[in-house]
Amino acid sequence: MFYLPSGSTTLLLLIQFSVGLNLLPADAEFLSGPLNQRVFLKGEFGIGLDPVAGEFRDCLTEDTESQDSCVEYAYDGSKVHLTIYEALNETADINCTTVIWEAEDCTVDAFQDCFDLTDAYWYGGTLVRKQYWPIEGTSHDLAPYVTGNVAGVPPGYGGVLERYWVNSDGMALHVDWEVPLWVSINSTGDKRLCFKAQYRDSPYFNYDDSQVWLKYTVCQANDVRQVHDYMTANYLAKPVDIPDERLFRYPIWSTWAQYKTNITQSLVLEFAAAVSEHGFSNSQLEIDDRWESVYGDLDFDPVKFPDPRGMVETLDAMGYRTTLWVHPFVGLASSAAMREGMQRRAFVTNPARRLPALTSWWADHTAMIVDFTSINGRDWFSSRLRDLQTRYNISSFKFDAGETNWLPDCYALSVSGVRNPSVYSETYARTALAADSHVRHQEVRVGARTQDLPMFVRMLDKDSRWDYNNGLETVIPHALNVGLIGYPFVLPDMVGGNAYGGLPDRELFVRWAELNVFLPSVQYSIVPWQFDAEVVEIAQNMSRLHESYAETLIDLARESTVTGAPIVRPLWWVAPTDPVALTVDSEFLVGNDIVVAPVVKKGARSRDVYLPSGRWLDALRDDVVTGPRWLVGYRAELNELPYFTRLA
Repeated sequence: MFYLPSGSTTLLLLIQFSVGLNLLPADAEFLSGPLNQRVFLKGEFGIGLDPVAGEFRDCLTEDTESQDSCVEYAYDGSKVHLTIYEALNETADINCTTVIWEAEDCTVDAFQDCFDLTDAYWYGGTLVRKQYWPIEGTSHDLAPYVTGNVAGVPPGYGGVLERYWVNSDGMALHVDWEVPLWVSINSTGDKRLCFKAQYRDSPYFNYDDSQVWLKYTVCQANDVRQVHDYMTANYLAKPVDIPDERLFRYPIWSTWAQYKTNITQSLVLEFAAAVSEHGFSNSQLEIDDRWESVYGDLDFDPVKFPDPRGMVETLDAMGYRTTLWVHPFVGLASSAAMREGMQRRAFVTNPARRLPALTSWWADHTAMIVDFTSINGRDWFSSRLRDLQTRYNISSFKFDAGETNWLPDCYALSVSGVRNPSVYSETYARTALAADSHVRHQEVRVGARTQDLPMFVRMLDKDSRWDYNNGLETVIPHALNVGLIGYPFVLPDMVGGNAYGGLPDRELFVRWAELNVFLPSVQYSIVPWQFDAEVVEIAQNMSRLHESYAETLIDLARESTVTGAPIVRPLWWVAPTDPVALTVDSEFLVGNDIVVAPVVKKGARSRDVYLPSGRWLDALRDDVVTGPRWLVGYRAELNELPYFTRLA
């Protein structure tokens, strides 16, 4: 267990091994200060190591300005070195302790520490397919903590991830970016969050044959909000600007869920005309998969799109900006692009760095993939996008893929001196921003140390279903978690999901449209008029409601550039010690002054609504409600979205 003395800067950190050895006893002679301790983290540490009597040393020196308490412990012939220090911190009521495990020879090739999830509620990290809020309801086996495919076998972690977790007791964890980190969350129901550092059988680059190490920082404050604000200020970047304001105001219309790969020029124009005829506004129209002849050509299929420039001009006259779906792959059938990319040395290579390495992805079994860690790869890919924009007047792009799981099995990146393969996702996202750095109406689906980028980050593809298995009930948990780890410009997936197993049912589509109203942006593909006139009317009303709050969303977006605060916030943001607010997963705050409580259960025409402390105006009933309070059985007909605004 970790202990910190109350009212003292002296570190007293007890680490209890799985075999029961207390490495740092309270009577260690270099420790001083009061012993009125309080537990703030429980766990099991040094798992798999054999505790042998070792030597305690005070590692604080006159030259060490970043710490005010330091303890070293070496044991088993100095094969393992443990350093623990408490960092100097001028912020009142914040204590931070850094733990570093280091192997001094190859007899130890892994370190593992686990933290108990049972005494507090936990948040942050990444996205998974079955997303719960708090995250301890999730179960994920030990896996490399890199951007990946949540639908893989075995499943990886999501495309947007940070090495940051926080809990309701005011404790936060942050793991160093270069650690070869594996993570498990409640694996097999063990109720633990485990960190394991291991190069063996991992995707991490041990480029200098160094020994394994694990480094993380634990910070404690009075409550979850206080520690999160501190971590945001010290460990997470803030957006340098905001995306295009039009994306906050009006819906994106995508061809994907409606047409899949069957898209053609005539269908695009019919789609746009129908959107306008039914009275819907738009921010842009996105042409998705199979506009290319061959994957990687980055040119229109002349059969399906006989006059792409004329099509874009027509769309422009109708009030649409045109964006295109793009990806980092070049298929072997794309002979011209393949030859050009090889000449430019733009692809991820084999380990010998002589030839491009081959990979497979969901649409092609054999392809090359652009190396965005290479200036050659970035420049070549970017120049091809600029050519598309110039020739066809394309406005921007939807950047798909970019996770590390799409890299070849054996490969080398251009970048040197980097251990974490998620640098690929980072550089892909930064290349995406550069493609539209002035207007900023692109979207990307990966994020790793890229909170500073002013563009929308899309949730993973949603299934057209109700439940927590990547259905409607995961939209709010996904939005909350993405915002919490520093990505405020979250783009929900398409209303109604991707329709992979057929169209969503009518009720699901309507409730999905309602839930999205107060998210930062809205994206349609499945068209409301595919159902009936009532669904069209509800969708129109929800779109108008979203537009009426666009200025609020934009103001909150600008706030995020200063504070790092998310636009979509958990209820505990304004009630960090309220036990109910800490667990509600089907409501969210927009800023601090709007509570949104959509219906997410099939067949429901009512729901229980929790309001945190304050006076709230019921937007549907025009009643004033004082919280904290449950509104049990609050009525919400199919055309109604419950939401409440704070009164001064």
